[in-house]
Amino acid sequence: MTIDMTTAQAADARATAIGDLLDALESLTATYSGLPDHERAGRCSADADRITAEVARHLFAARSRLTTRLGRR
Repeated sequence: MTIDMTTAQAADARATAIGDLLDALESLTATYSGLPDHERAGRCSADADRITAEVARHLFAARSRLTTRLGRR
């Protein structure tokens, strides 16, 4: 999928995509870092599919938003 954008629009879209990805990662990190040490490993293990799916979803969304006619690498 390609979208015609100005250079400024492409830069804004890229910054927004990266910001959203970092926010999602920060949220996941905060959720699991806030757990007591004795609960963290078990909870992360139990939620591993959800965690990896969430990361994959945000990476896909970010990559889709970063792919523009002006910004494609």
